Amino acid sequence: MAVEDVEVAGTVVPAGSIVALSIAAAGRDKEQFAGPDLLDITRADNPHLAFGHGIHHCVGAPLARVEGEIGIGMLIERFPRIGLACPREDLRWRPTRIMRGLVELPVTLDARAEAAS
Repeated sequence: MAVEDVEVAGTVVPAGSIVALSIAAAGRDKEQFAGPDLLDITRADNPHLAFGHGIHHCVGAPLARVEGEIGIGMLIERFPRIGLACPREDLRWRPTRIMRGLVELPVTLDARAEAAS
């Protein structure tokens, strides 16, 4: 709650107003991120807020990064031709302001890689 009138990015937030932040929009600023709608696991110097910041930084962030690196790496190694199984515009997103995420992610797998396992 704003305890006094405060200006944020040219907009005055009046005293007594409740301010709610949407972390679902974090990491999607086109001025901050090149291609914010693209999954780019090679993106360097990525100042995202997924794990918080400062004293609120997630203590599990290093583990999550290792799990992601191993999990995505193994998925791509096993299914090098994995691809989206529907047009991108058909993807449905969960209706939430808390955490951005897909309802489902339909994919196609390389049949040769799948048969070899």
